[in-house]
Amino acid sequence: MRGPSCEVLDLRLDRHRLALVRLLCRLPTTLAVILSTLLFFVAPAAGEEAELLRGPHPFIKDNELALHAGGGLGLADYVSGLRLQADYSYRLGQVVWLDLEMGLVSGSCHTNEGTCNRGSGNAVEVLAGAAWKFQTNIPLVLHFRAAGGPVFLFPDSTRSAAGIMMRGGGGVHYYLYDWFGLGGEISGAYGFAFFRTTPRHTGDLGSIQATLGVTLQF
Repeated sequence: MRGPSCEVLDLRLDRHRLALVRLLCRLPTTLAVILSTLLFFVAPAAGEEAELLRGPHPFIKDNELALHAGGGLGLADYVSGLRLQADYSYRLGQVVWLDLEMGLVSGSCHTNEGTCNRGSGNAVEVLAGAAWKFQTNIPLVLHFRAAGGPVFLFPDSTRSAAGIMMRGGGGVHYYLYDWFGLGGEISGAYGFAFFRTTPRHTGDLGSIQATLGVTLQF
């Protein structure tokens, strides 16, 4: 059930942003269900002993899912606001991982009249690349990512747009168990998009992001 604040927002937003706001209003319950399901499959069985990690992370599993939330500062024609991010990584070598990323940003933008003259919109990123993860003497893992792929923009005041974005960043996660960690990431992105305006407009995209979240290895 949506709270009163969501009903108020429904009266003030147009169709582009309304669908995303309704989704965000349901996120606390949705995320709780997703995390509970993941923990059910990833966590050790009840009969197994789970000890807190004391030394370096052992990297005994080849799959990792990271779920982060935070904020992004949009530059040029990009959106600033709430950022939700999911990363799936598959281990290819000792430190190299395949990295698939999906990001969702909703908030404000400060661009010219042709692309975002009402100052709000949404963006979706679908990127692929590589991640490098490094052990330390404690259960703290350093990581760096580099990825690229399509980005889709949905300004409230004009037609949607699509483009290409490159993103790079780094962060740390402290692993309480070999399968569960907490941490954060700082990253930056750059790209461009084609806006279907009259006249047609090609805009630069930039962003600086900071997020916090969890990682699950399985």
